[in-house]
Amino acid sequence: MSNLKDIIVLITGASSGIGEAIARNFSQKGAKLILIARRKERLEKLAKELATETYLIELDIRNRIDVEKAIKELPAPWQDIDILVNNAGLSRGLDKLHEGNPDGWDEMIDTNVKGLLYVSRAVIPLMVKRNKGHIINIGSIAGHEGLSQRQCLLRYQTCG
Repeated sequence: MSNLKDIIVLITGASSGIGEAIARNFSQKGAKLILIARRKERLEKLAKELATETYLIELDIRNRIDVEKAIKELPAPWQDIDILVNNAGLSRGLDKLHEGNPDGWDEMIDTNVKGLLYVSRAVIPLMVKRNKGHIINIGSIAGHEGLSQRQCLLRYQTCG
């Protein structure tokens, strides 16, 4: 798909890293972008650099009520989301388990798992209504395999 003119793409975690790169790529192909992130000033800076229409939402996807409200309140021209890119994520809990911070674990699970579910749950009915849409879920390799023994040794000195 080299020409996505007027396709609407919603990207979470769009203010930096992979999300920003995804936004730039879809922009170059002519897509209109709904960009979601916690840092609105970074979204605004990115939007100025893109050669496409954008709709910016400052949002922490860990908050289900805020996610539902943001999607429900999309202006009519932005409701026909064709592609959802669930990219928002973060990494916490790299300490030894017995030294880990449960608040960090909660933040990571709430963002990486529940946030993805909240956004998907809010957007999918719009796609079902139109019988049209694609969802791309970006995940970390850490979701598929644990740290190797070498990584453990380098990071923690021992994984005994």
